[in-house]
Amino acid sequence: MATKSTWHKRLFLEPLVHFTILAGLLFGILSEPNLPETLDDDRRIVISGAEVERLAVAWAQRWQRPPTEGELEGMVRDAIREQVLYREAMALGLDRDDVVIRRHLRQKYEFITQDLAYDIEPDEATLRAYYDRQPDRYAQTAQLSFSHILFSTDRRGTAAEADAAQALADLQSVTAPGAAEMLGDPTSLPSGFEKISAAEVEAMFGPEFASALLRLQPERWSGPIPSGYGLHLIWLSERISGGPIGFEAVRQRVQDDWVYDQRVAANETIFRKLLDRYDVVVEPASSAVQNSGDGS
Repeated sequence: MATKSTWHKRLFLEPLVHFTILAGLLFGILSEPNLPETLDDDRRIVISGAEVERLAVAWAQRWQRPPTEGELEGMVRDAIREQVLYREAMALGLDRDDVVIRRHLRQKYEFITQDLAYDIEPDEATLRAYYDRQPDRYAQTAQLSFSHILFSTDRRGTAAEADAAQALADLQSVTAPGAAEMLGDPTSLPSGFEKISAAEVEAMFGPEFASALLRLQPERWSGPIPSGYGLHLIWLSERISGGPIGFEAVRQRVQDDWVYDQRVAANETIFRKLLDRYDVVVEPASSAVQNSGDGS
């Protein structure tokens, strides 16, 4: 008897059983006995059993439990409300001239056509030719690992250069960057960087700073090197030279880039064919807009 009771409890706790029971209850709740036998398709709203199940599953995934009868009924009511208001909004033309809606629909159309536009597997020769045409695209930029000590010109003024030079002289016998942690001025910048690209250094500190780092001798304190933050003493721990990356090392990336480019080109071809269906008229801008464009 205990075994049978346990089996019943387990069955009752199964989420699929809950969904089935609730779907049946909702069918009874939402059914109307006196509906007309036929309705115009534009005025008919059907919340299918599959949609009810999708709502229930989505709820269970979010809350880690099946929805109650009331919760599922509320989700169905919300789905009906969404359909009613959506159709009425479309009937009133509220979707027209709405930039957000227009862009969203454009993106959805492009997503649909993207995978259909081009689905050819490139051969090895095609990929190698694509790789060879773009050597800079598949090249590794120089990477730098360094620590720095900042002497702020905002804080120290003209004394910053002399202070930095004195600190550099004191550090000549130092064999590791950590010994200088108490020198310099506080800054929101990290005290060190690991394998940061020369382009990132340039963006953060300026082109002259990045260029100077590429010429430094590693494993010693050097400087001072100026930047927009002030003067820096630098411990260059590693410099990895840039250069081309072998085809085999980036083969998958080359293939992904090639496929993307082909899809872009194919989508453009599709767009041009679609454009031929339309008579496009661009009316002249108002005089106010023209004057604004002329800077007058």
